[in-house]
Amino acid sequence: MKTYKYTARSSFGATVEGVVEANTREEAIIQLKDDGYIITTIEATGSEHDIDLRIGGKKTKDKTIAVMCNQFAIILEAGLPIVRTLELIAGQTEDKTLKEILTNVGDDVAAGYELAASFEKHGPNLPATFIESVRAGEQSGNLTLVFQRLAVFYRKQSETAGKVKSAMVYPTFIMIVAVIVVAIIMIFAVPTFKSTFDSMGGELPLPTKFMIGTSDFLTKWWWLVVLIVGAIYAGLQLAKRRSEKFHLKWSELGTKVPVLGRITTMSSSAQYASTMAVMMAAGLSSSQAVEVTAKTIDNYYMGSALAGIVPDLEAGRPLAETMAATEAYPQLVTEMTGVGEQTGELEHTLEVVSDYYDFEVQEATERAIGMIEPLTIVMLAGIVCIILLAVYLPMFSIYGDFNASM
Repeated sequence: MKTYKYTARSSFGATVEGVVEANTREEAIIQLKDDGYIITTIEATGSEHDIDLRIGGKKTKDKTIAVMCNQFAIILEAGLPIVRTLELIAGQTEDKTLKEILTNVGDDVAAGYELAASFEKHGPNLPATFIESVRAGEQSGNLTLVFQRLAVFYRKQSETAGKVKSAMVYPTFIMIVAVIVVAIIMIFAVPTFKSTFDSMGGELPLPTKFMIGTSDFLTKWWWLVVLIVGAIYAGLQLAKRRSEKFHLKWSELGTKVPVLGRITTMSSSAQYASTMAVMMAAGLSSSQAVEVTAKTIDNYYMGSALAGIVPDLEAGRPLAETMAATEAYPQLVTEMTGVGEQTGELEHTLEVVSDYYDFEVQEATERAIGMIEPLTIVMLAGIVCIILLAVYLPMFSIYGDFNASM
């Protein structure tokens, strides 16, 4: 809640001054007008102009949201009012960010504000799926059911992400070790060999020259390499923010690269199916559900394609037909969506599609990792062999020259 200082005229023409508490300036104006005042000036007190020193914001984990939603479902089903429910959950959660959000939301709800609007205001990093589901639950009166579905949804999201992260630990470790080993050899070991070769004299073989040249460059210009890599990354991020066309093309490319592109497509398809199922269960219309779902899809190209069909849905066209026209989603997704629409079981059909693609993402990720591990080892072995060859070739040459002189 913010505090606004105002000057106004009463219905009797008298000038009055005072303060009023409201979430926004517009709400404060409406509140004063309802009291019969004609506003002359209104401005926020220091609370609105305070500088927020927090950079970004901590994103609440899916597992934490799943636990919170499950608590909401249980306590609401027991018959406790929403304000008391918020107090109890805020007291139990260990996440400091979420505790603060729940406390502030409880204050707003106690003052008469809607639950979803309060979550949206105080939890800017909460997922759109959560906010819109709660809003739909409030409007339909099925808030308990919505929290039950959200608990299942976020628990599933957390488990899937956890499996993928666990599978990535070993290959990531191998790649980090490989980079460290090569860096140590090139920056510390090779210069030692270089001084030895210089003292021997003679013409060095090409592999040895290449190794020494690479070592000299990395030793002297390592900061330039880091700077170039950082500049490329920053440039890509800036281009994606400044150019919608570039962002779309770049994201579309991410769905077409070998191996990883297929995983990206399947992952986004799973996000579409699972989020849409929750939105439909919450009672949103197809166009509203699609609008929210599009915001939750990680791949920008696939999310934008989904958001672009909202006008067609509002005009009455079928969901499956409009999705197929985008050519952004796999044929299985659009056909299963069509089956769900025709049978009136779209929610259940989408749940089946979500389970299928979650399993496929896990399997594809494990297969990709199975390919990455040996490739990384072979690459590391190749680099080591080249370094050993570059070190020993001059020795063989010197040994041959010595025998020839004998």
